[in-house]
Amino acid sequence: MHYVVIDLEWNQPLSYMSSAYRKVGDRLIFELIQIGAVKLDEKRRLVGSFSCLVTPEHYLKLHPRIRRITGITQEDLADAPRFLEALDEFVRWCGEDCVLLTWGSDDVSVFQQNLDFFKAEHKLPPFYDLQRLYVALLEDNKEKKGLQAALAHFGIVPTDEHPFHNAVDDAYYTALVFQRFPDAQAVLQYPQTPRALGRAKPTPREQAQAVTVRSERAFFSSAAAKSVPCPICGRKGEVNEGYVPQRGLPTALADCPDHGLYFVSVRFERDQDNKLIAHRMTALSDEQSPAYVKTKHLQWAQKVKNHQAQEDSA
Repeated sequence: MHYVVIDLEWNQPLSYMSSAYRKVGDRLIFELIQIGAVKLDEKRRLVGSFSCLVTPEHYLKLHPRIRRITGITQEDLADAPRFLEALDEFVRWCGEDCVLLTWGSDDVSVFQQNLDFFKAEHKLPPFYDLQRLYVALLEDNKEKKGLQAALAHFGIVPTDEHPFHNAVDDAYYTALVFQRFPDAQAVLQYPQTPRALGRAKPTPREQAQAVTVRSERAFFSSAAAKSVPCPICGRKGEVNEGYVPQRGLPTALADCPDHGLYFVSVRFERDQDNKLIAHRMTALSDEQSPAYVKTKHLQWAQKVKNHQAQEDSA
């Protein structure tokens, strides 16, 4: 029997308001863009490796955070096989007599969602969880342990030759940890069960999109207009340039350190008690390249300046 240690990288929607996400919804929260694995024989000797990039079919543009963490670019994925083709290659490489090992439940859950979404016909070998075995060996069942902590525990020093967040290199490091366990067969006591994946629940800051204001002018001078939560994580970004009318709504720009540029739009209406309500809406930009973001801010500053000049001359 062979042990196949697998690691995956995946893309995600730029925004839950994007057309790509609205098309597939929670059926495909994360779309695989790389399958990496290493194979060990029954004595846990490394006998092979597998690495295959996967071109996305739905989330076509790489999320900026994914691009930054993995180093994968749009150009890297341009000529890569689609998921079912990559899966065929991976299954052939695995062979018949093997089990699949992952570090934690994220990879198996994302893998299963992609298998279900793309209607894969392959029946994969069973998955087992090395992370749970490691925690059990430490007799510390209250806390999950990261792979880097396990490397440090066993004195395994990462090298530049194998950078983190490349699927095959992460699988390689996971295999090195597996080699240090006293009993290889013990991992078979920790079968993996994929969990259902869905959109993370909005934070309170994301939910608080409507605020009562004294007047429209008062709103634009308030903190609610100048400091606006990111539509993905809820971390507040500053509106530096200001608001200008776009498609009939006052609109501004803000930035999130993790998720990039997003647009802020405001719609005003009166409620049943005649109170003025400002509905604040946010959407992540579909384009996140540094050049685009910088140019967009410069353009927006000019738009705000021109709009203010028109207001002053009216």
